[in-house]
Amino acid sequence: MTSGGTVNGHIHTPAPPEAFSGRTRELAALQEEFGQACDGVPRLVLIDGPGGIGKTALVRRFLDTSGDEACVLQASGEENESALPCGVLAQFVGQSPIPLPDCLGSLVRVPRSAPGTLPPLAAGFGLLDLLSELQDKGPVILVLDDAHWADSASLNALTFALRRLRVDKVLAIVTARDPQAPQLPEGIRRLLTDVRTRRIPLYGLNPDELRSLSAQLGADLLPRSASVRLHDHTHGNPLHARALLDQVPAHVLRDVATPLPAPRSYAMLVLANLAECGSQALRLVQAVSVLGLSCPLSVAASLARVPAPLPALERAVKAGLLRETHPGAAPEIAFPHPLVHAAVYQDIGPAHRAALHTRAAALVEDDYASLRHRVLAATGPDEHLAAALAACARREAATGQWAVAGTHLRHASRVATTDLERDRLAVEAVEALLLDGRVHESAELAAGLPESSDPALRGYVRGYVARVQGRMEQAQTLLVDAWDQCDHESDPSLAARAAEQLSYAAVMRGRSADAARWAERAQRLSTLQGPSRMLRFNHLLALGLSGFAKKGIELAGDLPDPLLVPPASIDLLLARGQLRLWSDDLPGARADLLGAVANCRRGTVPLRLLSASALAQTLHRLGDWDEALIHAEASASIADDSEQSWLKPVTHAIASWILAARGTWDRASVHLRLALDAPGCDESALAFAYAASAHGHFAEARAEPERVVEALRPLLDFASHDGVNEPGVVAWRELLVDALIQLGELDEAEEVLRPYEERASARGQHSALSAAARVRGNLHAARRETDRAQASFLRAHNQAAQVPSPFARARVELDHGSFLRRIGRRSVAVTQLQSAYTTMRELDAAPYLARCERELDACGRAAPPRPAHDPADVDSAAEGLTPQELAVARLASQGFTNRQIATALALSVKTIEYHLGHTYTKLGITSRIGLVTYFAPQDRRRSS
Repeated sequence: MTSGGTVNGHIHTPAPPEAFSGRTRELAALQEEFGQACDGVPRLVLIDGPGGIGKTALVRRFLDTSGDEACVLQASGEENESALPCGVLAQFVGQSPIPLPDCLGSLVRVPRSAPGTLPPLAAGFGLLDLLSELQDKGPVILVLDDAHWADSASLNALTFALRRLRVDKVLAIVTARDPQAPQLPEGIRRLLTDVRTRRIPLYGLNPDELRSLSAQLGADLLPRSASVRLHDHTHGNPLHARALLDQVPAHVLRDVATPLPAPRSYAMLVLANLAECGSQALRLVQAVSVLGLSCPLSVAASLARVPAPLPALERAVKAGLLRETHPGAAPEIAFPHPLVHAAVYQDIGPAHRAALHTRAAALVEDDYASLRHRVLAATGPDEHLAAALAACARREAATGQWAVAGTHLRHASRVATTDLERDRLAVEAVEALLLDGRVHESAELAAGLPESSDPALRGYVRGYVARVQGRMEQAQTLLVDAWDQCDHESDPSLAARAAEQLSYAAVMRGRSADAARWAERAQRLSTLQGPSRMLRFNHLLALGLSGFAKKGIELAGDLPDPLLVPPASIDLLLARGQLRLWSDDLPGARADLLGAVANCRRGTVPLRLLSASALAQTLHRLGDWDEALIHAEASASIADDSEQSWLKPVTHAIASWILAARGTWDRASVHLRLALDAPGCDESALAFAYAASAHGHFAEARAEPERVVEALRPLLDFASHDGVNEPGVVAWRELLVDALIQLGELDEAEEVLRPYEERASARGQHSALSAAARVRGNLHAARRETDRAQASFLRAHNQAAQVPSPFARARVELDHGSFLRRIGRRSVAVTQLQSAYTTMRELDAAPYLARCERELDACGRAAPPRPAHDPADVDSAAEGLTPQELAVARLASQGFTNRQIATALALSVKTIEYHLGHTYTKLGITSRIGLVTYFAPQDRRRSS
């Protein structure tokens, strides 16, 4: 069995037969997974084991037997290219046999050496689109070899895409030495170790398999005793065994009385082969190693200064050092295995290696590739190289290409000629990496700034990292110190960036007035958006948290149709949507936030998270719980994958709210635990409020008032944190009041309720006024103040009628009906309870539906039966749709294209097509016009 690198190509063409032995069970496992993928069940397989164990060879053999049934895209990581953003992704898309989605076209400027780059979410969506379109021609096999050497941008895009496959005919195969390798991003590590991933660990070949291997290589069949000795000597590693079979004379291998040569590293065996090939072959192989795992023969020959390269190539191929991947007029050559490449490259002396990279920089045509070679050739500070790298990075950053910007800035920092320039470039690199979602790398780079660096610069960047990691107290201290030490006149940009981060931190700490002041300071110091491009959003958000949502909406200004808002204004659209949510304009919030989600594909990771989580809250209040849950869980998974600890409590709390209200306890408790355990949750007042609220909602749905009080009472310590207490932002006071009433703590319930009523009244916020009146009614009822209770419930009804929020309205009806039953007005109670029952059934709010049934039973009335299916009734017709079909159908009926729906729901286009097809069949329609007919009346009712 041999091990080799991947073969690039559009549709897989079986390679010539090569020595292969064993692995019968592993091949059967791959065939089984491929069969599931062909049936529309996307599958992920991890093949892991040490270097040379045969991971690549196993994949090759599988493709030789099954690859002609599928479209195969292959890519491989390379140690020297692990810092090349989107390099692996460029390999995948460069093999596409169909036109690329628009967003991926920039990745294939010059394959392997100089890919273009994309913002992190755009890369993931682009790969998702490509996989969807390829399936029109049949199943797709996606192979990533040596994932431990792949660049993080590509791995993040792959993680994003694979997590969002639902009914796709895709088999993804990933090979890695160790799925827990620290250089792998957290997201891909979790994906590879998930219980749903099929793991195929590889171990050494047994003696009989080594005997078979020796025969396939053209040697005499080894005696059993000789194969046992070879196994003991190599531990069955096929790459090492083959090297010995090639190097050691046959009589030594067969004679067990003659010791085998002392074990040598594989690199030494490779170099011994190389030394016997002659000087021209040596130069050619070394040149290829400098250019990468593969390259055109003509470029390698020019770099090696070998004018007639074919004889040298022939010797290298015979020695097993190179192979031709595309023979013909413009042949390409490659190493058969990354270990061969590593052995050759690492053996080149530093001076000669630098000289080769210098020459390569002049040979390649692409600026990116030239810069990369100049970096590898650098032996010390280089003012011109640092300037070129920084200029390229800033151009990329201006278009949202954070991955490549961060890489260039890190390199620029290393070759900067002054300490101050080195540190400033390192800080810019941290900013870019954070916006790319690479928090761990950012933290390491920020921690590496020397203590001799500018304290303002050092404090700012470490504070920024701390803020993203959720360590708000440390972030506040560091950023204030940076602000104080910064010279605002000579360096207004740094002062503005520190103020921007202080605004972010103040929002999360529940200090919205402080957040607004810091945002205004940042805007006065610099008219430019900071690196996060969210300063305007932060300012408007702070106004909303301070009770000035209407002012914030006015400041957002007039914007075009939400689906047509330009990228430069997405932050304003998001802010307006968030403020409309908090001020009870739920239809307006839904339109704005759908537009923000649909158009943030090329935005930063925080922008996507904030858009999706706000949309989930809006849909939850509107009663579109199925669609809300899709967005909530999508944003939670992105927050986890991109290590956005500061937003994890928010995203997981929203998912837990919805699931708990439906009685889906297991899934709700998982999200709840992730919200409560998120790093720094207890340091961020707003994040803690979301997590505590989720805990309270969970306990309230389970009718556990003691646990509700335990979860929510700590929030009373945040009385001075206006963001935590602003009506409409995080619902918790009404839950705590209800629980206290149930426990008989009526005086404390009064103390908790009164400030909530006062704020809600001052804001004129209908949903908060309704909730306050509802629990006030419960409090009066507990005190046996019947007339006051009745008046409070009537106020609750009047306020609830102003907001299209069915669950909140049904809660008023349930509590009012329960009160009326207890005072003997059963006939009136039944009307309220039946209305609540109908809504709870439509929402599938199982715990609350059960309460309605108990109350109706107590009134002597059975719960109303489900109405018979009426084809003319929209709600009845839609009951047969799954939650995702319903979400897709509603968006399609509003004019969203399939791609926009895929972006909004973070799913593949193929999944959207699948759901629409099933929806058409179930509803008996043939086009989107039919969807408009079905859903337009329902949407009008929801908005009224």
